[in-house]
Amino acid sequence: MRNLSDSVEEMPLIVAELSGNHGGSLKKALELVVSAKNAGADAVKLQTYKPETITVNSRKQNFLIKDGLWKGKYLHDLYQEAMTPWEWHREIDQKAKELGLFCFSSPFDETAVDFLEDQINPPFYKIASFELNHIPLLKKIGLLKKTVFASVGVSNDDEIKLALETLWGSGCPEVILLHCISKYPAGTNEFGLSRLSYLRDKFKCKVGLSDHSPGYLIPTMATALGATVIEKHLTLDRQADSIDGKFSLLPEEFLKMSEHVREAHVSMGFNLNWDDEENLPLENQRFKRSILASRQIEVGEPFSEKNIRIARPNHGLCPSKWELVIGTVATRQFLAGDPLKEEDVV
Repeated sequence: MRNLSDSVEEMPLIVAELSGNHGGSLKKALELVVSAKNAGADAVKLQTYKPETITVNSRKQNFLIKDGLWKGKYLHDLYQEAMTPWEWHREIDQKAKELGLFCFSSPFDETAVDFLEDQINPPFYKIASFELNHIPLLKKIGLLKKTVFASVGVSNDDEIKLALETLWGSGCPEVILLHCISKYPAGTNEFGLSRLSYLRDKFKCKVGLSDHSPGYLIPTMATALGATVIEKHLTLDRQADSIDGKFSLLPEEFLKMSEHVREAHVSMGFNLNWDDEENLPLENQRFKRSILASRQIEVGEPFSEKNIRIARPNHGLCPSKWELVIGTVATRQFLAGDPLKEEDVV
């Protein structure tokens, strides 16, 4: 099992969100965990709630979803259908650990936090976008002194600031803000990925991405912008009982995303010091120019444009030394192509 590093130099943590894509089947839930491992995930994430811990059983119009994927459903009915039974959590966690995966969850109330601590003792917690103003929940989680991933999809700067102050003030050692567009699915033209840099600079936090877009373009681009966590929904199919299937990745798609994310991270060279010539491509070094003898030069002969040149390859003095070299005299014999060195300029 990989460690969660404090450094952007490490690969982003790739999280497979299982959500309700188990379709009410524990067997399918466990298959999702195996698929997450095979698709390159580092962690699987659950959602821990019951209908009564997240909403009220009401048929008033405010509780009716009027558009989107779940149009026509009442909140209580949707959450009853989509919930992960609490009695499954321990078995899912055990399967994840067997495979070397982290397992954690988004709790939606304080009783869910108590349950998670008792049953699986997750290494970190996720705060869902719509829960970031749930201050009692944030205080409860902060007291556990674990890393928290917090989605900011529906929060303004003041709300984010209050959430951070609440978590930090309760003892949370680290909060990673996840940029998120809380639409299902979210269009690539809606993401505004430049906000990753804004969030990092504004709140002095590491940042990541909770993604509901089709495909894996957005996670790949977010990686290039320094995302340290990539969260994406995983599904085995897009049948009706895989409730988030329409904006989730199939296992083969998730694997492609994992590959692209890691390739993008490597290509960024976050761990390279470009002041160190060892990090520059070898061929680039070799074919830079340097000061070379252009013909045979005898001892005591002055260096001039007639017997030295700035030419390839790069095994002599830097061309910036040209004016220092012109007019000095050779202290040894040079053959055509020999490099001038520091000790040759007196």
